Amino acid sequence: MVKNKSGFVGVGAYGGNQVRPFYKESYPSLFINTALTDLNSLTDVEEKYKYHVPGSEGCNKDRKKSKELFRQEIDNIINEIKEKMPGIEYLFIVASAGGGCGSGVLAALKQVAMEEMDLKGCIIITVLPDTKTESIKALINSYETLAEIEQLNEYAGATFILDNDKSTNKMRINEMFFCYLDSLLTSENSSTYGNVDDAEIEQLLSTTGAAIISKLGKDKSDTQNLINTFHNNVYAPIEDDKVIKYIGLIQPDKGKNIRIESICAEVGTPLDSYLGYEADSTLCVLTGLSLPYTKMQDIKAQIDASKDTIKRNLSAQSGNRMESLGFFDDIPVKEKSREKKKSNRDLLF
Repeated sequence: MVKNKSGFVGVGAYGGNQVRPFYKESYPSLFINTALTDLNSLTDVEEKYKYHVPGSEGCNKDRKKSKELFRQEIDNIINEIKEKMPGIEYLFIVASAGGGCGSGVLAALKQVAMEEMDLKGCIIITVLPDTKTESIKALINSYETLAEIEQLNEYAGATFILDNDKSTNKMRINEMFFCYLDSLLTSENSSTYGNVDDAEIEQLLSTTGAAIISKLGKDKSDTQNLINTFHNNVYAPIEDDKVIKYIGLIQPDKGKNIRIESICAEVGTPLDSYLGYEADSTLCVLTGLSLPYTKMQDIKAQIDASKDTIKRNLSAQSGNRMESLGFFDDIPVKEKSREKKKSNRDLLF
């Protein structure tokens, strides 16, 4: 199974939370953070799998700060990944799009890993901020992060984009995605009617573009319920352009309850479909999808609508609105004859 070839790197607070269940299921894992307090909160993770970026105390949603910190430390981080995950073929990099620590390094880390490690694919897992409650800074970060991810088409690996707009319970989103991806990576269905083998799962994971994984219990496995999961899920909304490269579908029966032609009519005609049967549940993977451009344009519109307010707030302290009374101007000040002793701070500058 593909699990034996996979490793996870969680960057920042979200990355740590999302990777934690994979770590508990014995996936090779590394937790990276610029904030030591976030790493210390992972009390069930062994210290040797935690990596604190030296000299850092968090990034405060500052992507530029993150980029500079990781630029100085990237060689050590890559060596740490190699040491902790020898022999992996698929690296999953997990970080929030809206934060600072992870969003600043997400795209760059994938590029460096693909260039300097012997990988077949590097998969990005990220999450968009809640547009109703998160700050404008988080929205700006998420837009800029996806713009950088968009430039990585030459590097193999799908992008899973979760969406905190889908639920007020962020941890529940994390749990559901873990369930879906773990089911895919540990899939070993065996049927005389046909199977989705490891090579096909690897093709699904290594295909560039957005991707989603859906899962249904055996008693709910029919065409309409599956189509509903393409739109009511934990991911950023998929585009209506019907751009898709591959479909992977593993289902409980012999192909009677879920019609692949109906799936294609809903999401588009793929280059190929990988079909498996007689499984314990239904698992469906769509890869090679367009990035969620409509969602990102909505985020950009929200940012643009706040520009005037942001500019006013930033410039509010730049001018003086109170005039001097000059009350003490005419009072003579006796000059001290003794020279002021220099402090340590004076000597530093």
